[in-house]
Amino acid sequence: MPKIVDKEKKRIEIARKTMPLIARYGYENTPIRIITTEVGIGKGTFYEYFTDKEDILNEIIQLIFADWIKWVNNKIGNTDDPLKVLLFMLKDGTNLDATLEQNMIIYVDLWRWAVSDKRSDKSILKFQHYLTEGRKAVIEIIRDAQNKGLVKMEVDPLAIAAVWLALIDGISLHYMILKPEYNVDEICQSFFESLLNGIKRS
Repeated sequence: MPKIVDKEKKRIEIARKTMPLIARYGYENTPIRIITTEVGIGKGTFYEYFTDKEDILNEIIQLIFADWIKWVNNKIGNTDDPLKVLLFMLKDGTNLDATLEQNMIIYVDLWRWAVSDKRSDKSILKFQHYLTEGRKAVIEIIRDAQNKGLVKMEVDPLAIAAVWLALIDGISLHYMILKPEYNVDEICQSFFESLLNGIKRS
Protein backbone atom coordinates (compact mmCIF):
# COMPACT_ATOMS: atom_id res chain seq x y z
CA MET A 1 0.00 0.00 0.00
CA PRO A 2 1.49 3.39 -0.98
CA LYS A 3 2.51 5.71 1.82
CA ILE A 4 0.11 8.64 2.27
CA VAL A 5 1.99 11.91 2.72
CA ASP A 6 0.40 14.89 4.46
CA LYS A 7 1.49 17.52 1.93
CA GLU A 8 1.07 20.50 4.28
CA LYS A 9 2.97 18.74 7.08
CA LYS A 10 5.80 17.82 4.69
CA ARG A 11 5.91 21.38 3.35
CA ILE A 12 6.32 22.73 6.90
CA GLU A 13 8.95 20.10 7.68
CA ILE A 14 11.05 21.14 4.66
CA ALA A 15 10.65 24.82 5.53
CA ARG A 16 11.69 24.17 9.16
CA LYS A 17 14.81 22.32 8.00
CA THR A 18 15.60 25.24 5.68
CA MET A 19 15.38 27.86 8.44
CA PRO A 20 18.85 27.15 9.96
CA LEU A 21 20.32 27.53 6.46
CA ILE A 22 18.66 30.92 5.95
CA ALA A 23 19.88 31.96 9.42
CA ARG A 24 23.43 30.86 8.55
CA TYR A 25 23.78 32.09 4.95
CA GLY A 26 20.99 34.63 4.49
CA TYR A 27 18.05 34.28 2.12
CA GLU A 28 19.82 35.58 -0.98
CA ASN A 29 22.86 33.34 -0.41
CA THR A 30 20.87 30.13 0.06
CA PRO A 31 20.15 28.65 -3.39
CA ILE A 32 17.70 25.80 -3.86
CA ARG A 33 20.70 23.53 -4.52
CA ILE A 34 21.95 24.07 -0.94
CA ILE A 35 18.43 23.60 0.47
CA THR A 36 17.90 20.26 -1.30
CA THR A 37 21.38 19.00 -0.37
CA GLU A 38 21.23 20.03 3.31
CA VAL A 39 17.60 18.99 3.82
CA GLY A 40 18.22 15.68 2.03
CA ILE A 41 15.62 15.90 -0.72
CA GLY A 42 15.82 15.89 -4.50
CA LYS A 43 15.16 18.92 -6.66
CA GLY A 44 11.97 17.26 -7.93
CA THR A 45 10.74 16.78 -4.36
CA PHE A 46 11.41 20.46 -3.61
CA TYR A 47 9.27 21.52 -6.57
CA GLU A 48 6.56 19.07 -5.55
CA TYR A 49 6.02 21.18 -2.40
CA PHE A 50 7.18 24.68 -3.44
CA THR A 51 6.77 26.53 -6.71
CA ASP A 52 10.08 28.38 -6.24
CA LYS A 53 12.47 29.73 -3.60
CA GLU A 54 10.15 32.62 -2.80
CA ASP A 55 7.37 30.14 -1.99
CA ILE A 56 9.49 28.52 0.73
CA LEU A 57 10.38 31.99 2.03
CA ASN A 58 6.67 32.77 2.40
CA GLU A 59 6.20 29.58 4.41
CA ILE A 60 9.17 30.53 6.62
CA ILE A 61 7.76 34.03 7.22
CA GLN A 62 4.51 32.42 8.37
CA LEU A 63 6.38 30.02 10.68
CA ILE A 64 8.44 32.83 12.26
CA PHE A 65 5.34 34.78 13.27
CA ALA A 66 3.46 31.63 14.33
CA ASP A 67 6.37 30.57 16.58
CA TRP A 68 6.52 33.98 18.26
CA ILE A 69 2.74 34.15 18.81
CA LYS A 70 2.71 30.63 20.27
CA TRP A 71 5.64 31.47 22.58
CA VAL A 72 4.01 34.64 23.89
CA ASN A 73 0.54 33.06 24.24
CA ASN A 74 2.03 30.20 26.28
CA LYS A 75 3.62 32.75 28.61
CA ILE A 76 0.53 34.95 28.88
CA GLY A 77 -1.78 32.10 29.86
CA ASN A 78 -5.37 33.02 30.69
CA THR A 79 -4.91 36.51 32.11
CA ASP A 80 -7.61 38.99 31.16
CA ASP A 81 -5.63 42.02 32.40
CA PRO A 82 -4.56 43.86 29.21
CA LEU A 83 -1.70 45.67 30.97
CA LYS A 84 -0.28 42.34 32.13
CA VAL A 85 -0.62 41.03 28.58
CA LEU A 86 1.42 44.00 27.29
CA LEU A 87 4.09 43.40 29.93
CA PHE A 88 4.25 39.66 29.13
CA MET A 89 4.55 40.47 25.42
CA LEU A 90 7.46 42.78 26.16
CA LYS A 91 9.29 40.62 28.70
CA ASP A 92 8.64 37.17 27.28
CA GLY A 93 8.64 38.27 23.67
CA THR A 94 12.24 39.44 24.10
CA ASN A 95 13.54 36.56 26.30
CA LEU A 96 14.27 34.30 23.35
CA ASP A 97 15.06 30.60 23.32
CA ALA A 98 17.41 29.08 20.70
CA THR A 99 14.65 28.60 18.11
CA LEU A 100 13.39 32.17 18.46
CA GLU A 101 16.94 33.53 18.29
CA GLN A 102 17.38 31.68 14.99
CA ASN A 103 14.05 33.12 13.83
CA MET A 104 15.19 36.61 14.84
CA ILE A 105 18.31 36.27 12.68
CA ILE A 106 16.09 35.34 9.72
CA TYR A 107 13.69 38.17 10.60
CA VAL A 108 16.54 40.73 10.50
CA ASP A 109 17.72 39.31 7.18
CA LEU A 110 14.16 39.67 5.87
CA TRP A 111 14.07 43.33 6.96
CA ARG A 112 17.33 43.97 5.10
CA TRP A 113 16.06 42.16 2.02
CA ALA A 114 12.66 43.90 2.24
CA VAL A 115 14.22 47.35 1.86
CA SER A 116 16.63 46.31 -0.90
CA ASP A 117 15.95 46.73 -4.62
CA LYS A 118 15.98 42.92 -5.01
CA ARG A 119 12.88 42.36 -2.94
CA SER A 120 9.84 40.56 -4.28
CA ASP A 121 6.42 42.20 -4.08
CA LYS A 122 4.74 38.90 -3.17
CA SER A 123 6.98 38.22 -0.17
CA ILE A 124 6.88 41.85 0.93
CA LEU A 125 3.09 41.68 0.98
CA LYS A 126 3.27 38.55 3.15
CA PHE A 127 5.77 40.23 5.48
CA GLN A 128 3.63 43.39 5.64
CA HIS A 129 0.55 41.29 6.39
CA TYR A 130 2.10 39.72 9.50
CA LEU A 131 3.54 43.03 10.72
CA THR A 132 0.10 44.64 10.28
CA GLU A 133 -1.63 41.76 12.08
CA GLY A 134 0.80 42.09 14.99
CA ARG A 135 0.09 45.82 15.21
CA LYS A 136 -3.68 45.20 15.13
CA ALA A 137 -3.37 42.68 17.99
CA VAL A 138 -1.54 45.22 20.17
CA ILE A 139 -4.05 47.95 19.25
CA GLU A 140 -6.88 45.68 20.45
CA ILE A 141 -5.09 45.07 23.76
CA ILE A 142 -4.66 48.83 24.31
CA ARG A 143 -8.30 49.50 23.41
CA ASP A 144 -9.32 46.79 25.87
CA ALA A 145 -7.24 48.56 28.54
CA GLN A 146 -8.96 51.85 27.66
CA ASN A 147 -12.42 50.27 27.85
CA LYS A 148 -11.58 48.84 31.26
CA GLY A 149 -10.50 52.26 32.48
CA LEU A 150 -6.84 51.27 32.84
CA VAL A 151 -5.42 53.56 30.14
CA LYS A 152 -6.33 57.15 29.27
CA MET A 153 -8.85 57.40 26.43
CA GLU A 154 -6.80 60.12 24.71
CA VAL A 155 -3.88 57.71 24.22
CA ASP A 156 -3.46 56.77 20.54
CA PRO A 157 -3.50 52.92 20.37
CA LEU A 158 -1.85 52.90 16.92
CA ALA A 159 1.11 54.98 18.11
CA ILE A 160 1.62 52.83 21.22
CA ALA A 161 1.31 49.61 19.18
CA ALA A 162 3.88 50.77 16.63
CA VAL A 163 6.38 51.71 19.35
CA TRP A 164 5.62 48.55 21.34
CA LEU A 165 6.48 46.21 18.47
CA ALA A 166 9.57 48.21 17.54
CA LEU A 167 10.64 48.03 21.19
CA ILE A 168 10.25 44.25 21.24
CA ASP A 169 12.41 43.98 18.10
CA GLY A 170 15.06 46.32 19.51
CA ILE A 171 15.29 44.72 22.95
CA SER A 172 15.49 41.26 21.35
CA LEU A 173 18.46 42.29 19.21
CA HIS A 174 20.26 43.99 22.10
CA TYR A 175 19.70 40.92 24.27
CA MET A 176 21.12 38.57 21.60
CA ILE A 177 24.28 40.67 21.31
CA LEU A 178 24.79 41.80 24.91
CA LYS A 179 23.58 38.84 27.02
CA PRO A 180 24.13 37.79 29.78
CA GLU A 181 24.88 41.35 30.99
CA TYR A 182 21.67 42.63 29.39
CA ASN A 183 18.91 42.04 31.95
CA VAL A 184 15.75 41.90 29.84
CA ASP A 185 13.34 41.53 32.78
CA GLU A 186 14.76 44.52 34.62
CA ILE A 187 14.85 46.74 31.53
CA CYS A 188 11.32 45.80 30.45
CA GLN A 189 9.87 46.26 33.93
CA SER A 190 11.51 49.67 34.35
CA PHE A 191 10.40 50.89 30.92
CA PHE A 192 6.89 49.52 31.39
CA GLU A 193 6.47 51.34 34.70
CA SER A 194 7.74 54.58 33.14
CA LEU A 195 5.35 54.20 30.20
CA LEU A 196 2.42 53.51 32.51
CA ASN A 197 3.06 56.78 34.33
CA GLY A 198 2.26 58.52 31.05
CA ILE A 199 -0.68 56.47 29.75
CA LYS A 200 -2.34 54.98 32.84
CA ARG A 201 -5.47 56.58 34.22
CA SER A 202 -4.90 58.02 37.68
